[in-house]
Formats: sequence, structure tokens, C-alpha cells
Amino acid sequence: MSHCNQSIDRSPNPAEMYENAAIWQQKADRLTLELSNTRAKVHAEIDRLKQENDTLHAALNSSPTFLWATDKDGRLTVVSGKGLENLGLKPRATVGQSIFEVYGSQPDILENIASVLAGNDRTWNARQGHFIHEIRSAALRDAKGEVVGAVGVSTDITNRQKSIATLETANQELEHKLQQQTAVLNAALAASEKKYRNLVETSQELIWSIDIQGILTFVNTAAKRIYGYEPPEMIGRRFTEFLVPQQKTKQIEIFAQLLARTSLQQQTPNSPYEIEQVRKDGSPVHLRVNSIVNQAENGAILGLCGTATDISDRKRSEEALQEATDQLRAVLDAVPGLISWIGSDLRYIGVNQHLATSFQLSPESFVGQEINFLDKGSSFGELIRKFFDSSSHQIWQEIDIEINGSIRNYLIVAQKYNQGTAAVSVGIDITDRKRAEAQKTELIASLQESERKLRSLYEATSDAVMLLDEQAFFDCNIATLAIFGCANKKQFYGKKPSEFSPQFQPSGQDSCSLSAQKISTAMQTGSCRFDWVHKRLDGSEFPAEVLLNAMEINGRKVIQAVVRDITDRKRDEDRIKASLAEKEVLLKEIHHRVKNNLQVISSLLKLQSRYIQDSQITEMLKESQNRVRSMALVHEQLYQSKNLSNIDFAEYIQNLAHNLFQAYEIHAECVNLQTNIAPCSMNIDTAVPCGLIINELVTNSLKYAFKGKTQGTININFTLDNNGVCVLNVTDSGIGFPQDLDYRNARTLGLRLVGSLVKQIRGKIELLETAGTSFKITFLKPK
Repeated sequence: MSHCNQSIDRSPNPAEMYENAAIWQQKADRLTLELSNTRAKVHAEIDRLKQENDTLHAALNSSPTFLWATDKDGRLTVVSGKGLENLGLKPRATVGQSIFEVYGSQPDILENIASVLAGNDRTWNARQGHFIHEIRSAALRDAKGEVVGAVGVSTDITNRQKSIATLETANQELEHKLQQQTAVLNAALAASEKKYRNLVETSQELIWSIDIQGILTFVNTAAKRIYGYEPPEMIGRRFTEFLVPQQKTKQIEIFAQLLARTSLQQQTPNSPYEIEQVRKDGSPVHLRVNSIVNQAENGAILGLCGTATDISDRKRSEEALQEATDQLRAVLDAVPGLISWIGSDLRYIGVNQHLATSFQLSPESFVGQEINFLDKGSSFGELIRKFFDSSSHQIWQEIDIEINGSIRNYLIVAQKYNQGTAAVSVGIDITDRKRAEAQKTELIASLQESERKLRSLYEATSDAVMLLDEQAFFDCNIATLAIFGCANKKQFYGKKPSEFSPQFQPSGQDSCSLSAQKISTAMQTGSCRFDWVHKRLDGSEFPAEVLLNAMEINGRKVIQAVVRDITDRKRDEDRIKASLAEKEVLLKEIHHRVKNNLQVISSLLKLQSRYIQDSQITEMLKESQNRVRSMALVHEQLYQSKNLSNIDFAEYIQNLAHNLFQAYEIHAECVNLQTNIAPCSMNIDTAVPCGLIINELVTNSLKYAFKGKTQGTININFTLDNNGVCVLNVTDSGIGFPQDLDYRNARTLGLRLVGSLVKQIRGKIELLETAGTSFKITFLKPK
């Protein structure tokens, strides 16, 4: 072919003509000798010669070639080279234009350029008038691999195409010269080719071929049905583009293994395999593929070819069948019964999981075994044997089966199938049902006995028990008649609750509306208990305690009312309340007298201190007076409080501190008092020791903490957590506690008294290391 191309470009010399004539003569001789070869080999040789001709022309510097480049938006940045005018481009005027505008009328060019800007390398041919250009284009990427544009090389292949045409003309002339010798062969070859072409194009199977690069070189029209692509849309693309991602590795390995064979190996098809690919619309398609290596005459491997059959329908049927089988197996395994399939030879065909698990075996271990292989002479085996011997198509019978040493009762239902050669058996465990039926019989007898006993209790109780529906009372016991003054039950039945109540209750509420409210509450919550004033038939009234219970009788919701006459209890409660009121007045008077007596003692100590000249003794009397006043404050608050057992601890501490500051007004005139007391109530046994502790600690601070200071602060903090832990802090900002003094073993009465009082309330005292003096007392609040 290269000689032919040279003859076109320059004048041939005799030696070249002789060489060309010899080559063609060799080809003619070979074609003559190889008349048995197919026309396909001739076309393959022609294609090879065309490829060599294209390669030769591409290498020639005289070939018109130009370069172009775009940015990522398709705007031309470079347009340089020969032949631009042939494609309708101007070198300078085109730069800066969008390539999509330049080729707006040529969708095939725009489609390829858009694919390149998406990151795919493409090669295609473009026609402009009489000129044909081959365009190779690749994506431009930055350092991060991002596409920033495209670059392409356009080569004018018009002359190449003309050369091919010329070559085809020369080939036709050669064929004409050989026509006389090969007329019969050509006719047969044409007929064979036509049959082959018709066979290929009408085949329901996909016929394909790829080159050694994995590029599809041929697909028949079955591609449209299988893939949804027209054949030209697939030819020129890599076969891996049509594979699902998880199948690519497998297919590439098969492709590599086939191409790795040598030309000396025997040419045999590989084993068929199944693979999943992707249609044009993105849906999957399953194919069964056969492939074989495509070789040239010299043994060189050209690629692969083969057939592919669409097995998607079969796959879907298999998947549907498998899904149905799995669902049926799941249902059968989930059924809590013994299911088995048995042949007429009395051997197991299969069992469900529940049956196998019941005997601690696997389902597979039953297959092929005789039905009584676990228990010779079992009642189940005898039942199935008789069933196959009979003409019945279905039976059911209750039998006992021993499972793991336990006798269970089963209802066996069996039905024949497959023209009576097999049967399916279902065993339903009815042991619990049998036991339940026996228990039900016993329960009914027990309930009847309980009902008799309850009826006796119902009639024997001294409380009035009655049943009320939405209309009126419809049942009652004997005590009801006595309590409400009725002669017989007929006199009571049919009456409404309002007929046994006065118009108003002691609270002033209307009895009719209030009783309806109580009944509604019982219906909603299940029960309701309250006190009520009832009225007998003779008009007399009596207090009662009422319990309403909602219940259901024969599907109908009713109210059971239990009424207890509490006339005597109310009378006793009134006496107790009167007695308690008298005792409360007396207790308040006692607290008042104790407070007065303590105040008298405090006044006596104050009067006594006026006649004593010794300041130390005077100070001791003042301290005793303050201690007495702290105890008197407790009794004063108890006297004024509604609760005689507890006092408001916060108020007590505030009053106590205020009295101390009044008593030491000389020392406290520049001292600021700050308190933070959590709300708390305290009994007298705890409040008095706490008050005395605060009295001693605040007194010490007022007497000793601020010597040499013009001002200061005393803080009293009290907290109480959810666990009942009380924390009392008394802190001053004075000169601090003497380091050489142990407060636990001090000889002073005040500190010894503090220690004793802390033990009395079972607490703990700490001297905190802070500026000034800070005592922390922790104790539990008495329940």
C-alpha cells in the first residue's frame, strides 16, 4: 500500500513499477491459491493497507494540520495551523469565541467537545464542505486534576480519503483482472457474505468484536434491542463503559487472559460466563457471553470477538423463583408446627426448621430417612403408612408424639400431592390447648364456687353494696335495705342516687350534679372514694363514706357503690377535734408561759448585772441573758405559729441575730450583718441547740473579732439539700481565730458549750481556713 501512495505523490521509476508489479502479482497468485478463503480476509487486508496509508500520511510534514485549545467554558484560546479556512475558522477572529457558537449547527462536534470538557479523551471526523478533518482532543487538567479546558489537533484527511478511494479503484481494477479466474469464487463468496451479513444482522444474539485496546469495532443490530444504543453509538467506545462497576475487574481479567495466549496455542472458545452490564437508560441487562481470540493470518492477535445472549428475563424469573422459594421457606420455618414432605416409600423428602429443631437435628439429616427412624413403631409412622394405603387424599387425627423425652399431643393433618406419590404433613401442637380445656373446666367449677362464696359475703357484709347503671339501681344486698330504710329490694330497685340524698351537701354544692361528677370520675379512673350525706326513705339524714368502683358485667359498664354509715365515727371525730383544740390552746398557753418565764429570768439577770461592779461577771451575766433569750425566742415563735411542733428556722435566726446586735450595740455599731438562710422548718429539739450555737459564735465575733477595726461583716449562711443534710456557716471578717487556741479543747464556756450542742444534734463542726473566722456545722435534719 505504501508503494501505491508513493505513486500518487511522485512519478514512478521503472524499478518501483517493477517492484509494485511483483507485489501485486504475488497477491494475485496468493488469492488464486487461496480461493477457499473468505472475502472477509480480503477486506481485512484492505483495512490493514488503509491503516498503513493513514499512518504514512500523518507522518508527512506537508499534511495540513492545525492546533486549537479552549478554556473550561468552551471559549477558544488558541487557533493555529493550516487548513483553518477549510473548517470555516479565521485564526485571529475566532480566538475568544465560544466553540459551541462556532459549531452551533454541527451537534456531533458539540457533543464530542462537551464530552472532552467533561474529562473524556475523544477522536472523531468532521466534514466541512468537501474537506474532511480528523480531530483528536483531550482534556486539560490543573495540578489538582481538575479539568480547566481542552486541546485538540485537527488534521486534513481529505487527500487520505481520496487516496483510499484511489486505492479502492485500483483494487477494483485488480479484481476485474482476476474476475475471469475468480468469477465462480466471487459469486459464491458474495452469496456467502450476503448470507453471513443477513445472519449477523437478523440474529437475536449480540455479535461483537473488540481490538486489543478494548475498543468495540463491531456490534450487530441486536445492540439496539439489548443495550438501547444504535450500533454506531457503541462502535469506537471501550467495552468497559457498558459494565457495572462491580463487574469490571472480572471482565478485564477474562479479557487479559484471552489476549495473553500465544499464536501457537489451539484456537478454542473460552467457557461461557454470565455478566451484568448497563443499558443506555441506566437499567441493568444480564448477558451470557461466548468469546474467542481474533487472529490475523500471521497469528498476530487482533482482539476478541464473540456472541452475547440477553438472559435478563431468565435472570428475573430465577430471582423471582428464588425469592418465592425463600419466602415460602421462611414462612414454613416460621410456622410453629411440624411440617414434613414424605414420599410413598415412607421416607422424608424434607422437613421445616421447627420440626428439625424439636428433635435437635438439622433439616438435611431427615432427607432420605424412614419416617420412623427416630422412633420405631411410632404412631406417626403407622398413621402415614395407613394413609398411603388408603384412597383418601386428606386425613386429620390427634396422636401423641414423644419429643426429647416429653409426650406431646399433636393434631396431624396430611394431604397427598403429585398424583398420590407424595404427601405433606402438618403437625400442630395442641398439648397446651388440651391442658387449657381441662383447666377451663376446672376454672368454671372454681368460678361457680367463688361466685357462691362471694354472693354469701355480698349478702353478709354490714356495708350497703349496690349496683348502678346509667338509669338507676338494679341490685343491692340486705344491708342496703336496713341502711336506707327500705322494706324490700323491689322498693329499692329503679331508684336514682338523687332520691337518697338531700338537695345540698354540707359544702353547699348541689347533690345531683355533684353525684354525677363523682360517678363520671369513677368511670374514668376506675374508682372514687368520698364522704357523703345520705337521706333515708323516711327523710332522716346520715353521714356516710362512699366507694365507687367501675366494672363491666356482660359487656355493660356499671358502678358498684359501697356505702358505710359513719354516724358514730363522725361523732367520735367531732369529740377528738374538740379535745385536740383544747389541747392546742393549752400547749400554746404553755409555750407562752415558758417564754414569759424565760423573759423574767432574762430580766432578773439584767437587773442583777446592774448591782455588780466586776465587768467580767457582768459580761458573763449578759451572755447568760442572751442564751436565755435565744431559748425564749423559740417558744415565742411556737406560740405565734399555727404549727406547734415546728418553727420557721429562717425567721428564728433573723430575730436571734437582731437581738444579739442590740445586746452588743457598743461593739456592733460598725459591724454589718449578712444572712442567707434557706427556707426550712425545724422542731424545738433541734432549733434550740442551733440557736444557742449561733448565739455563742456571733457573740464571740462581736466581742473579739473586730478589736482594732473600725468596721467588719458577720455572715450567717444555712443550706439544706434534698438528702436532708443541713450546713450552718457562721463567718466574720475579723482578725481571725487565735492559732494557739484549740477550739475543741477550749476552757471557755462558750466554745465548750458549742461543742456540746453540736454533739447533741449529732453534727460535725469544722474551723475553716479563711480570712477571719469561719465555723461550719453539718448535721442531718430530724425526720
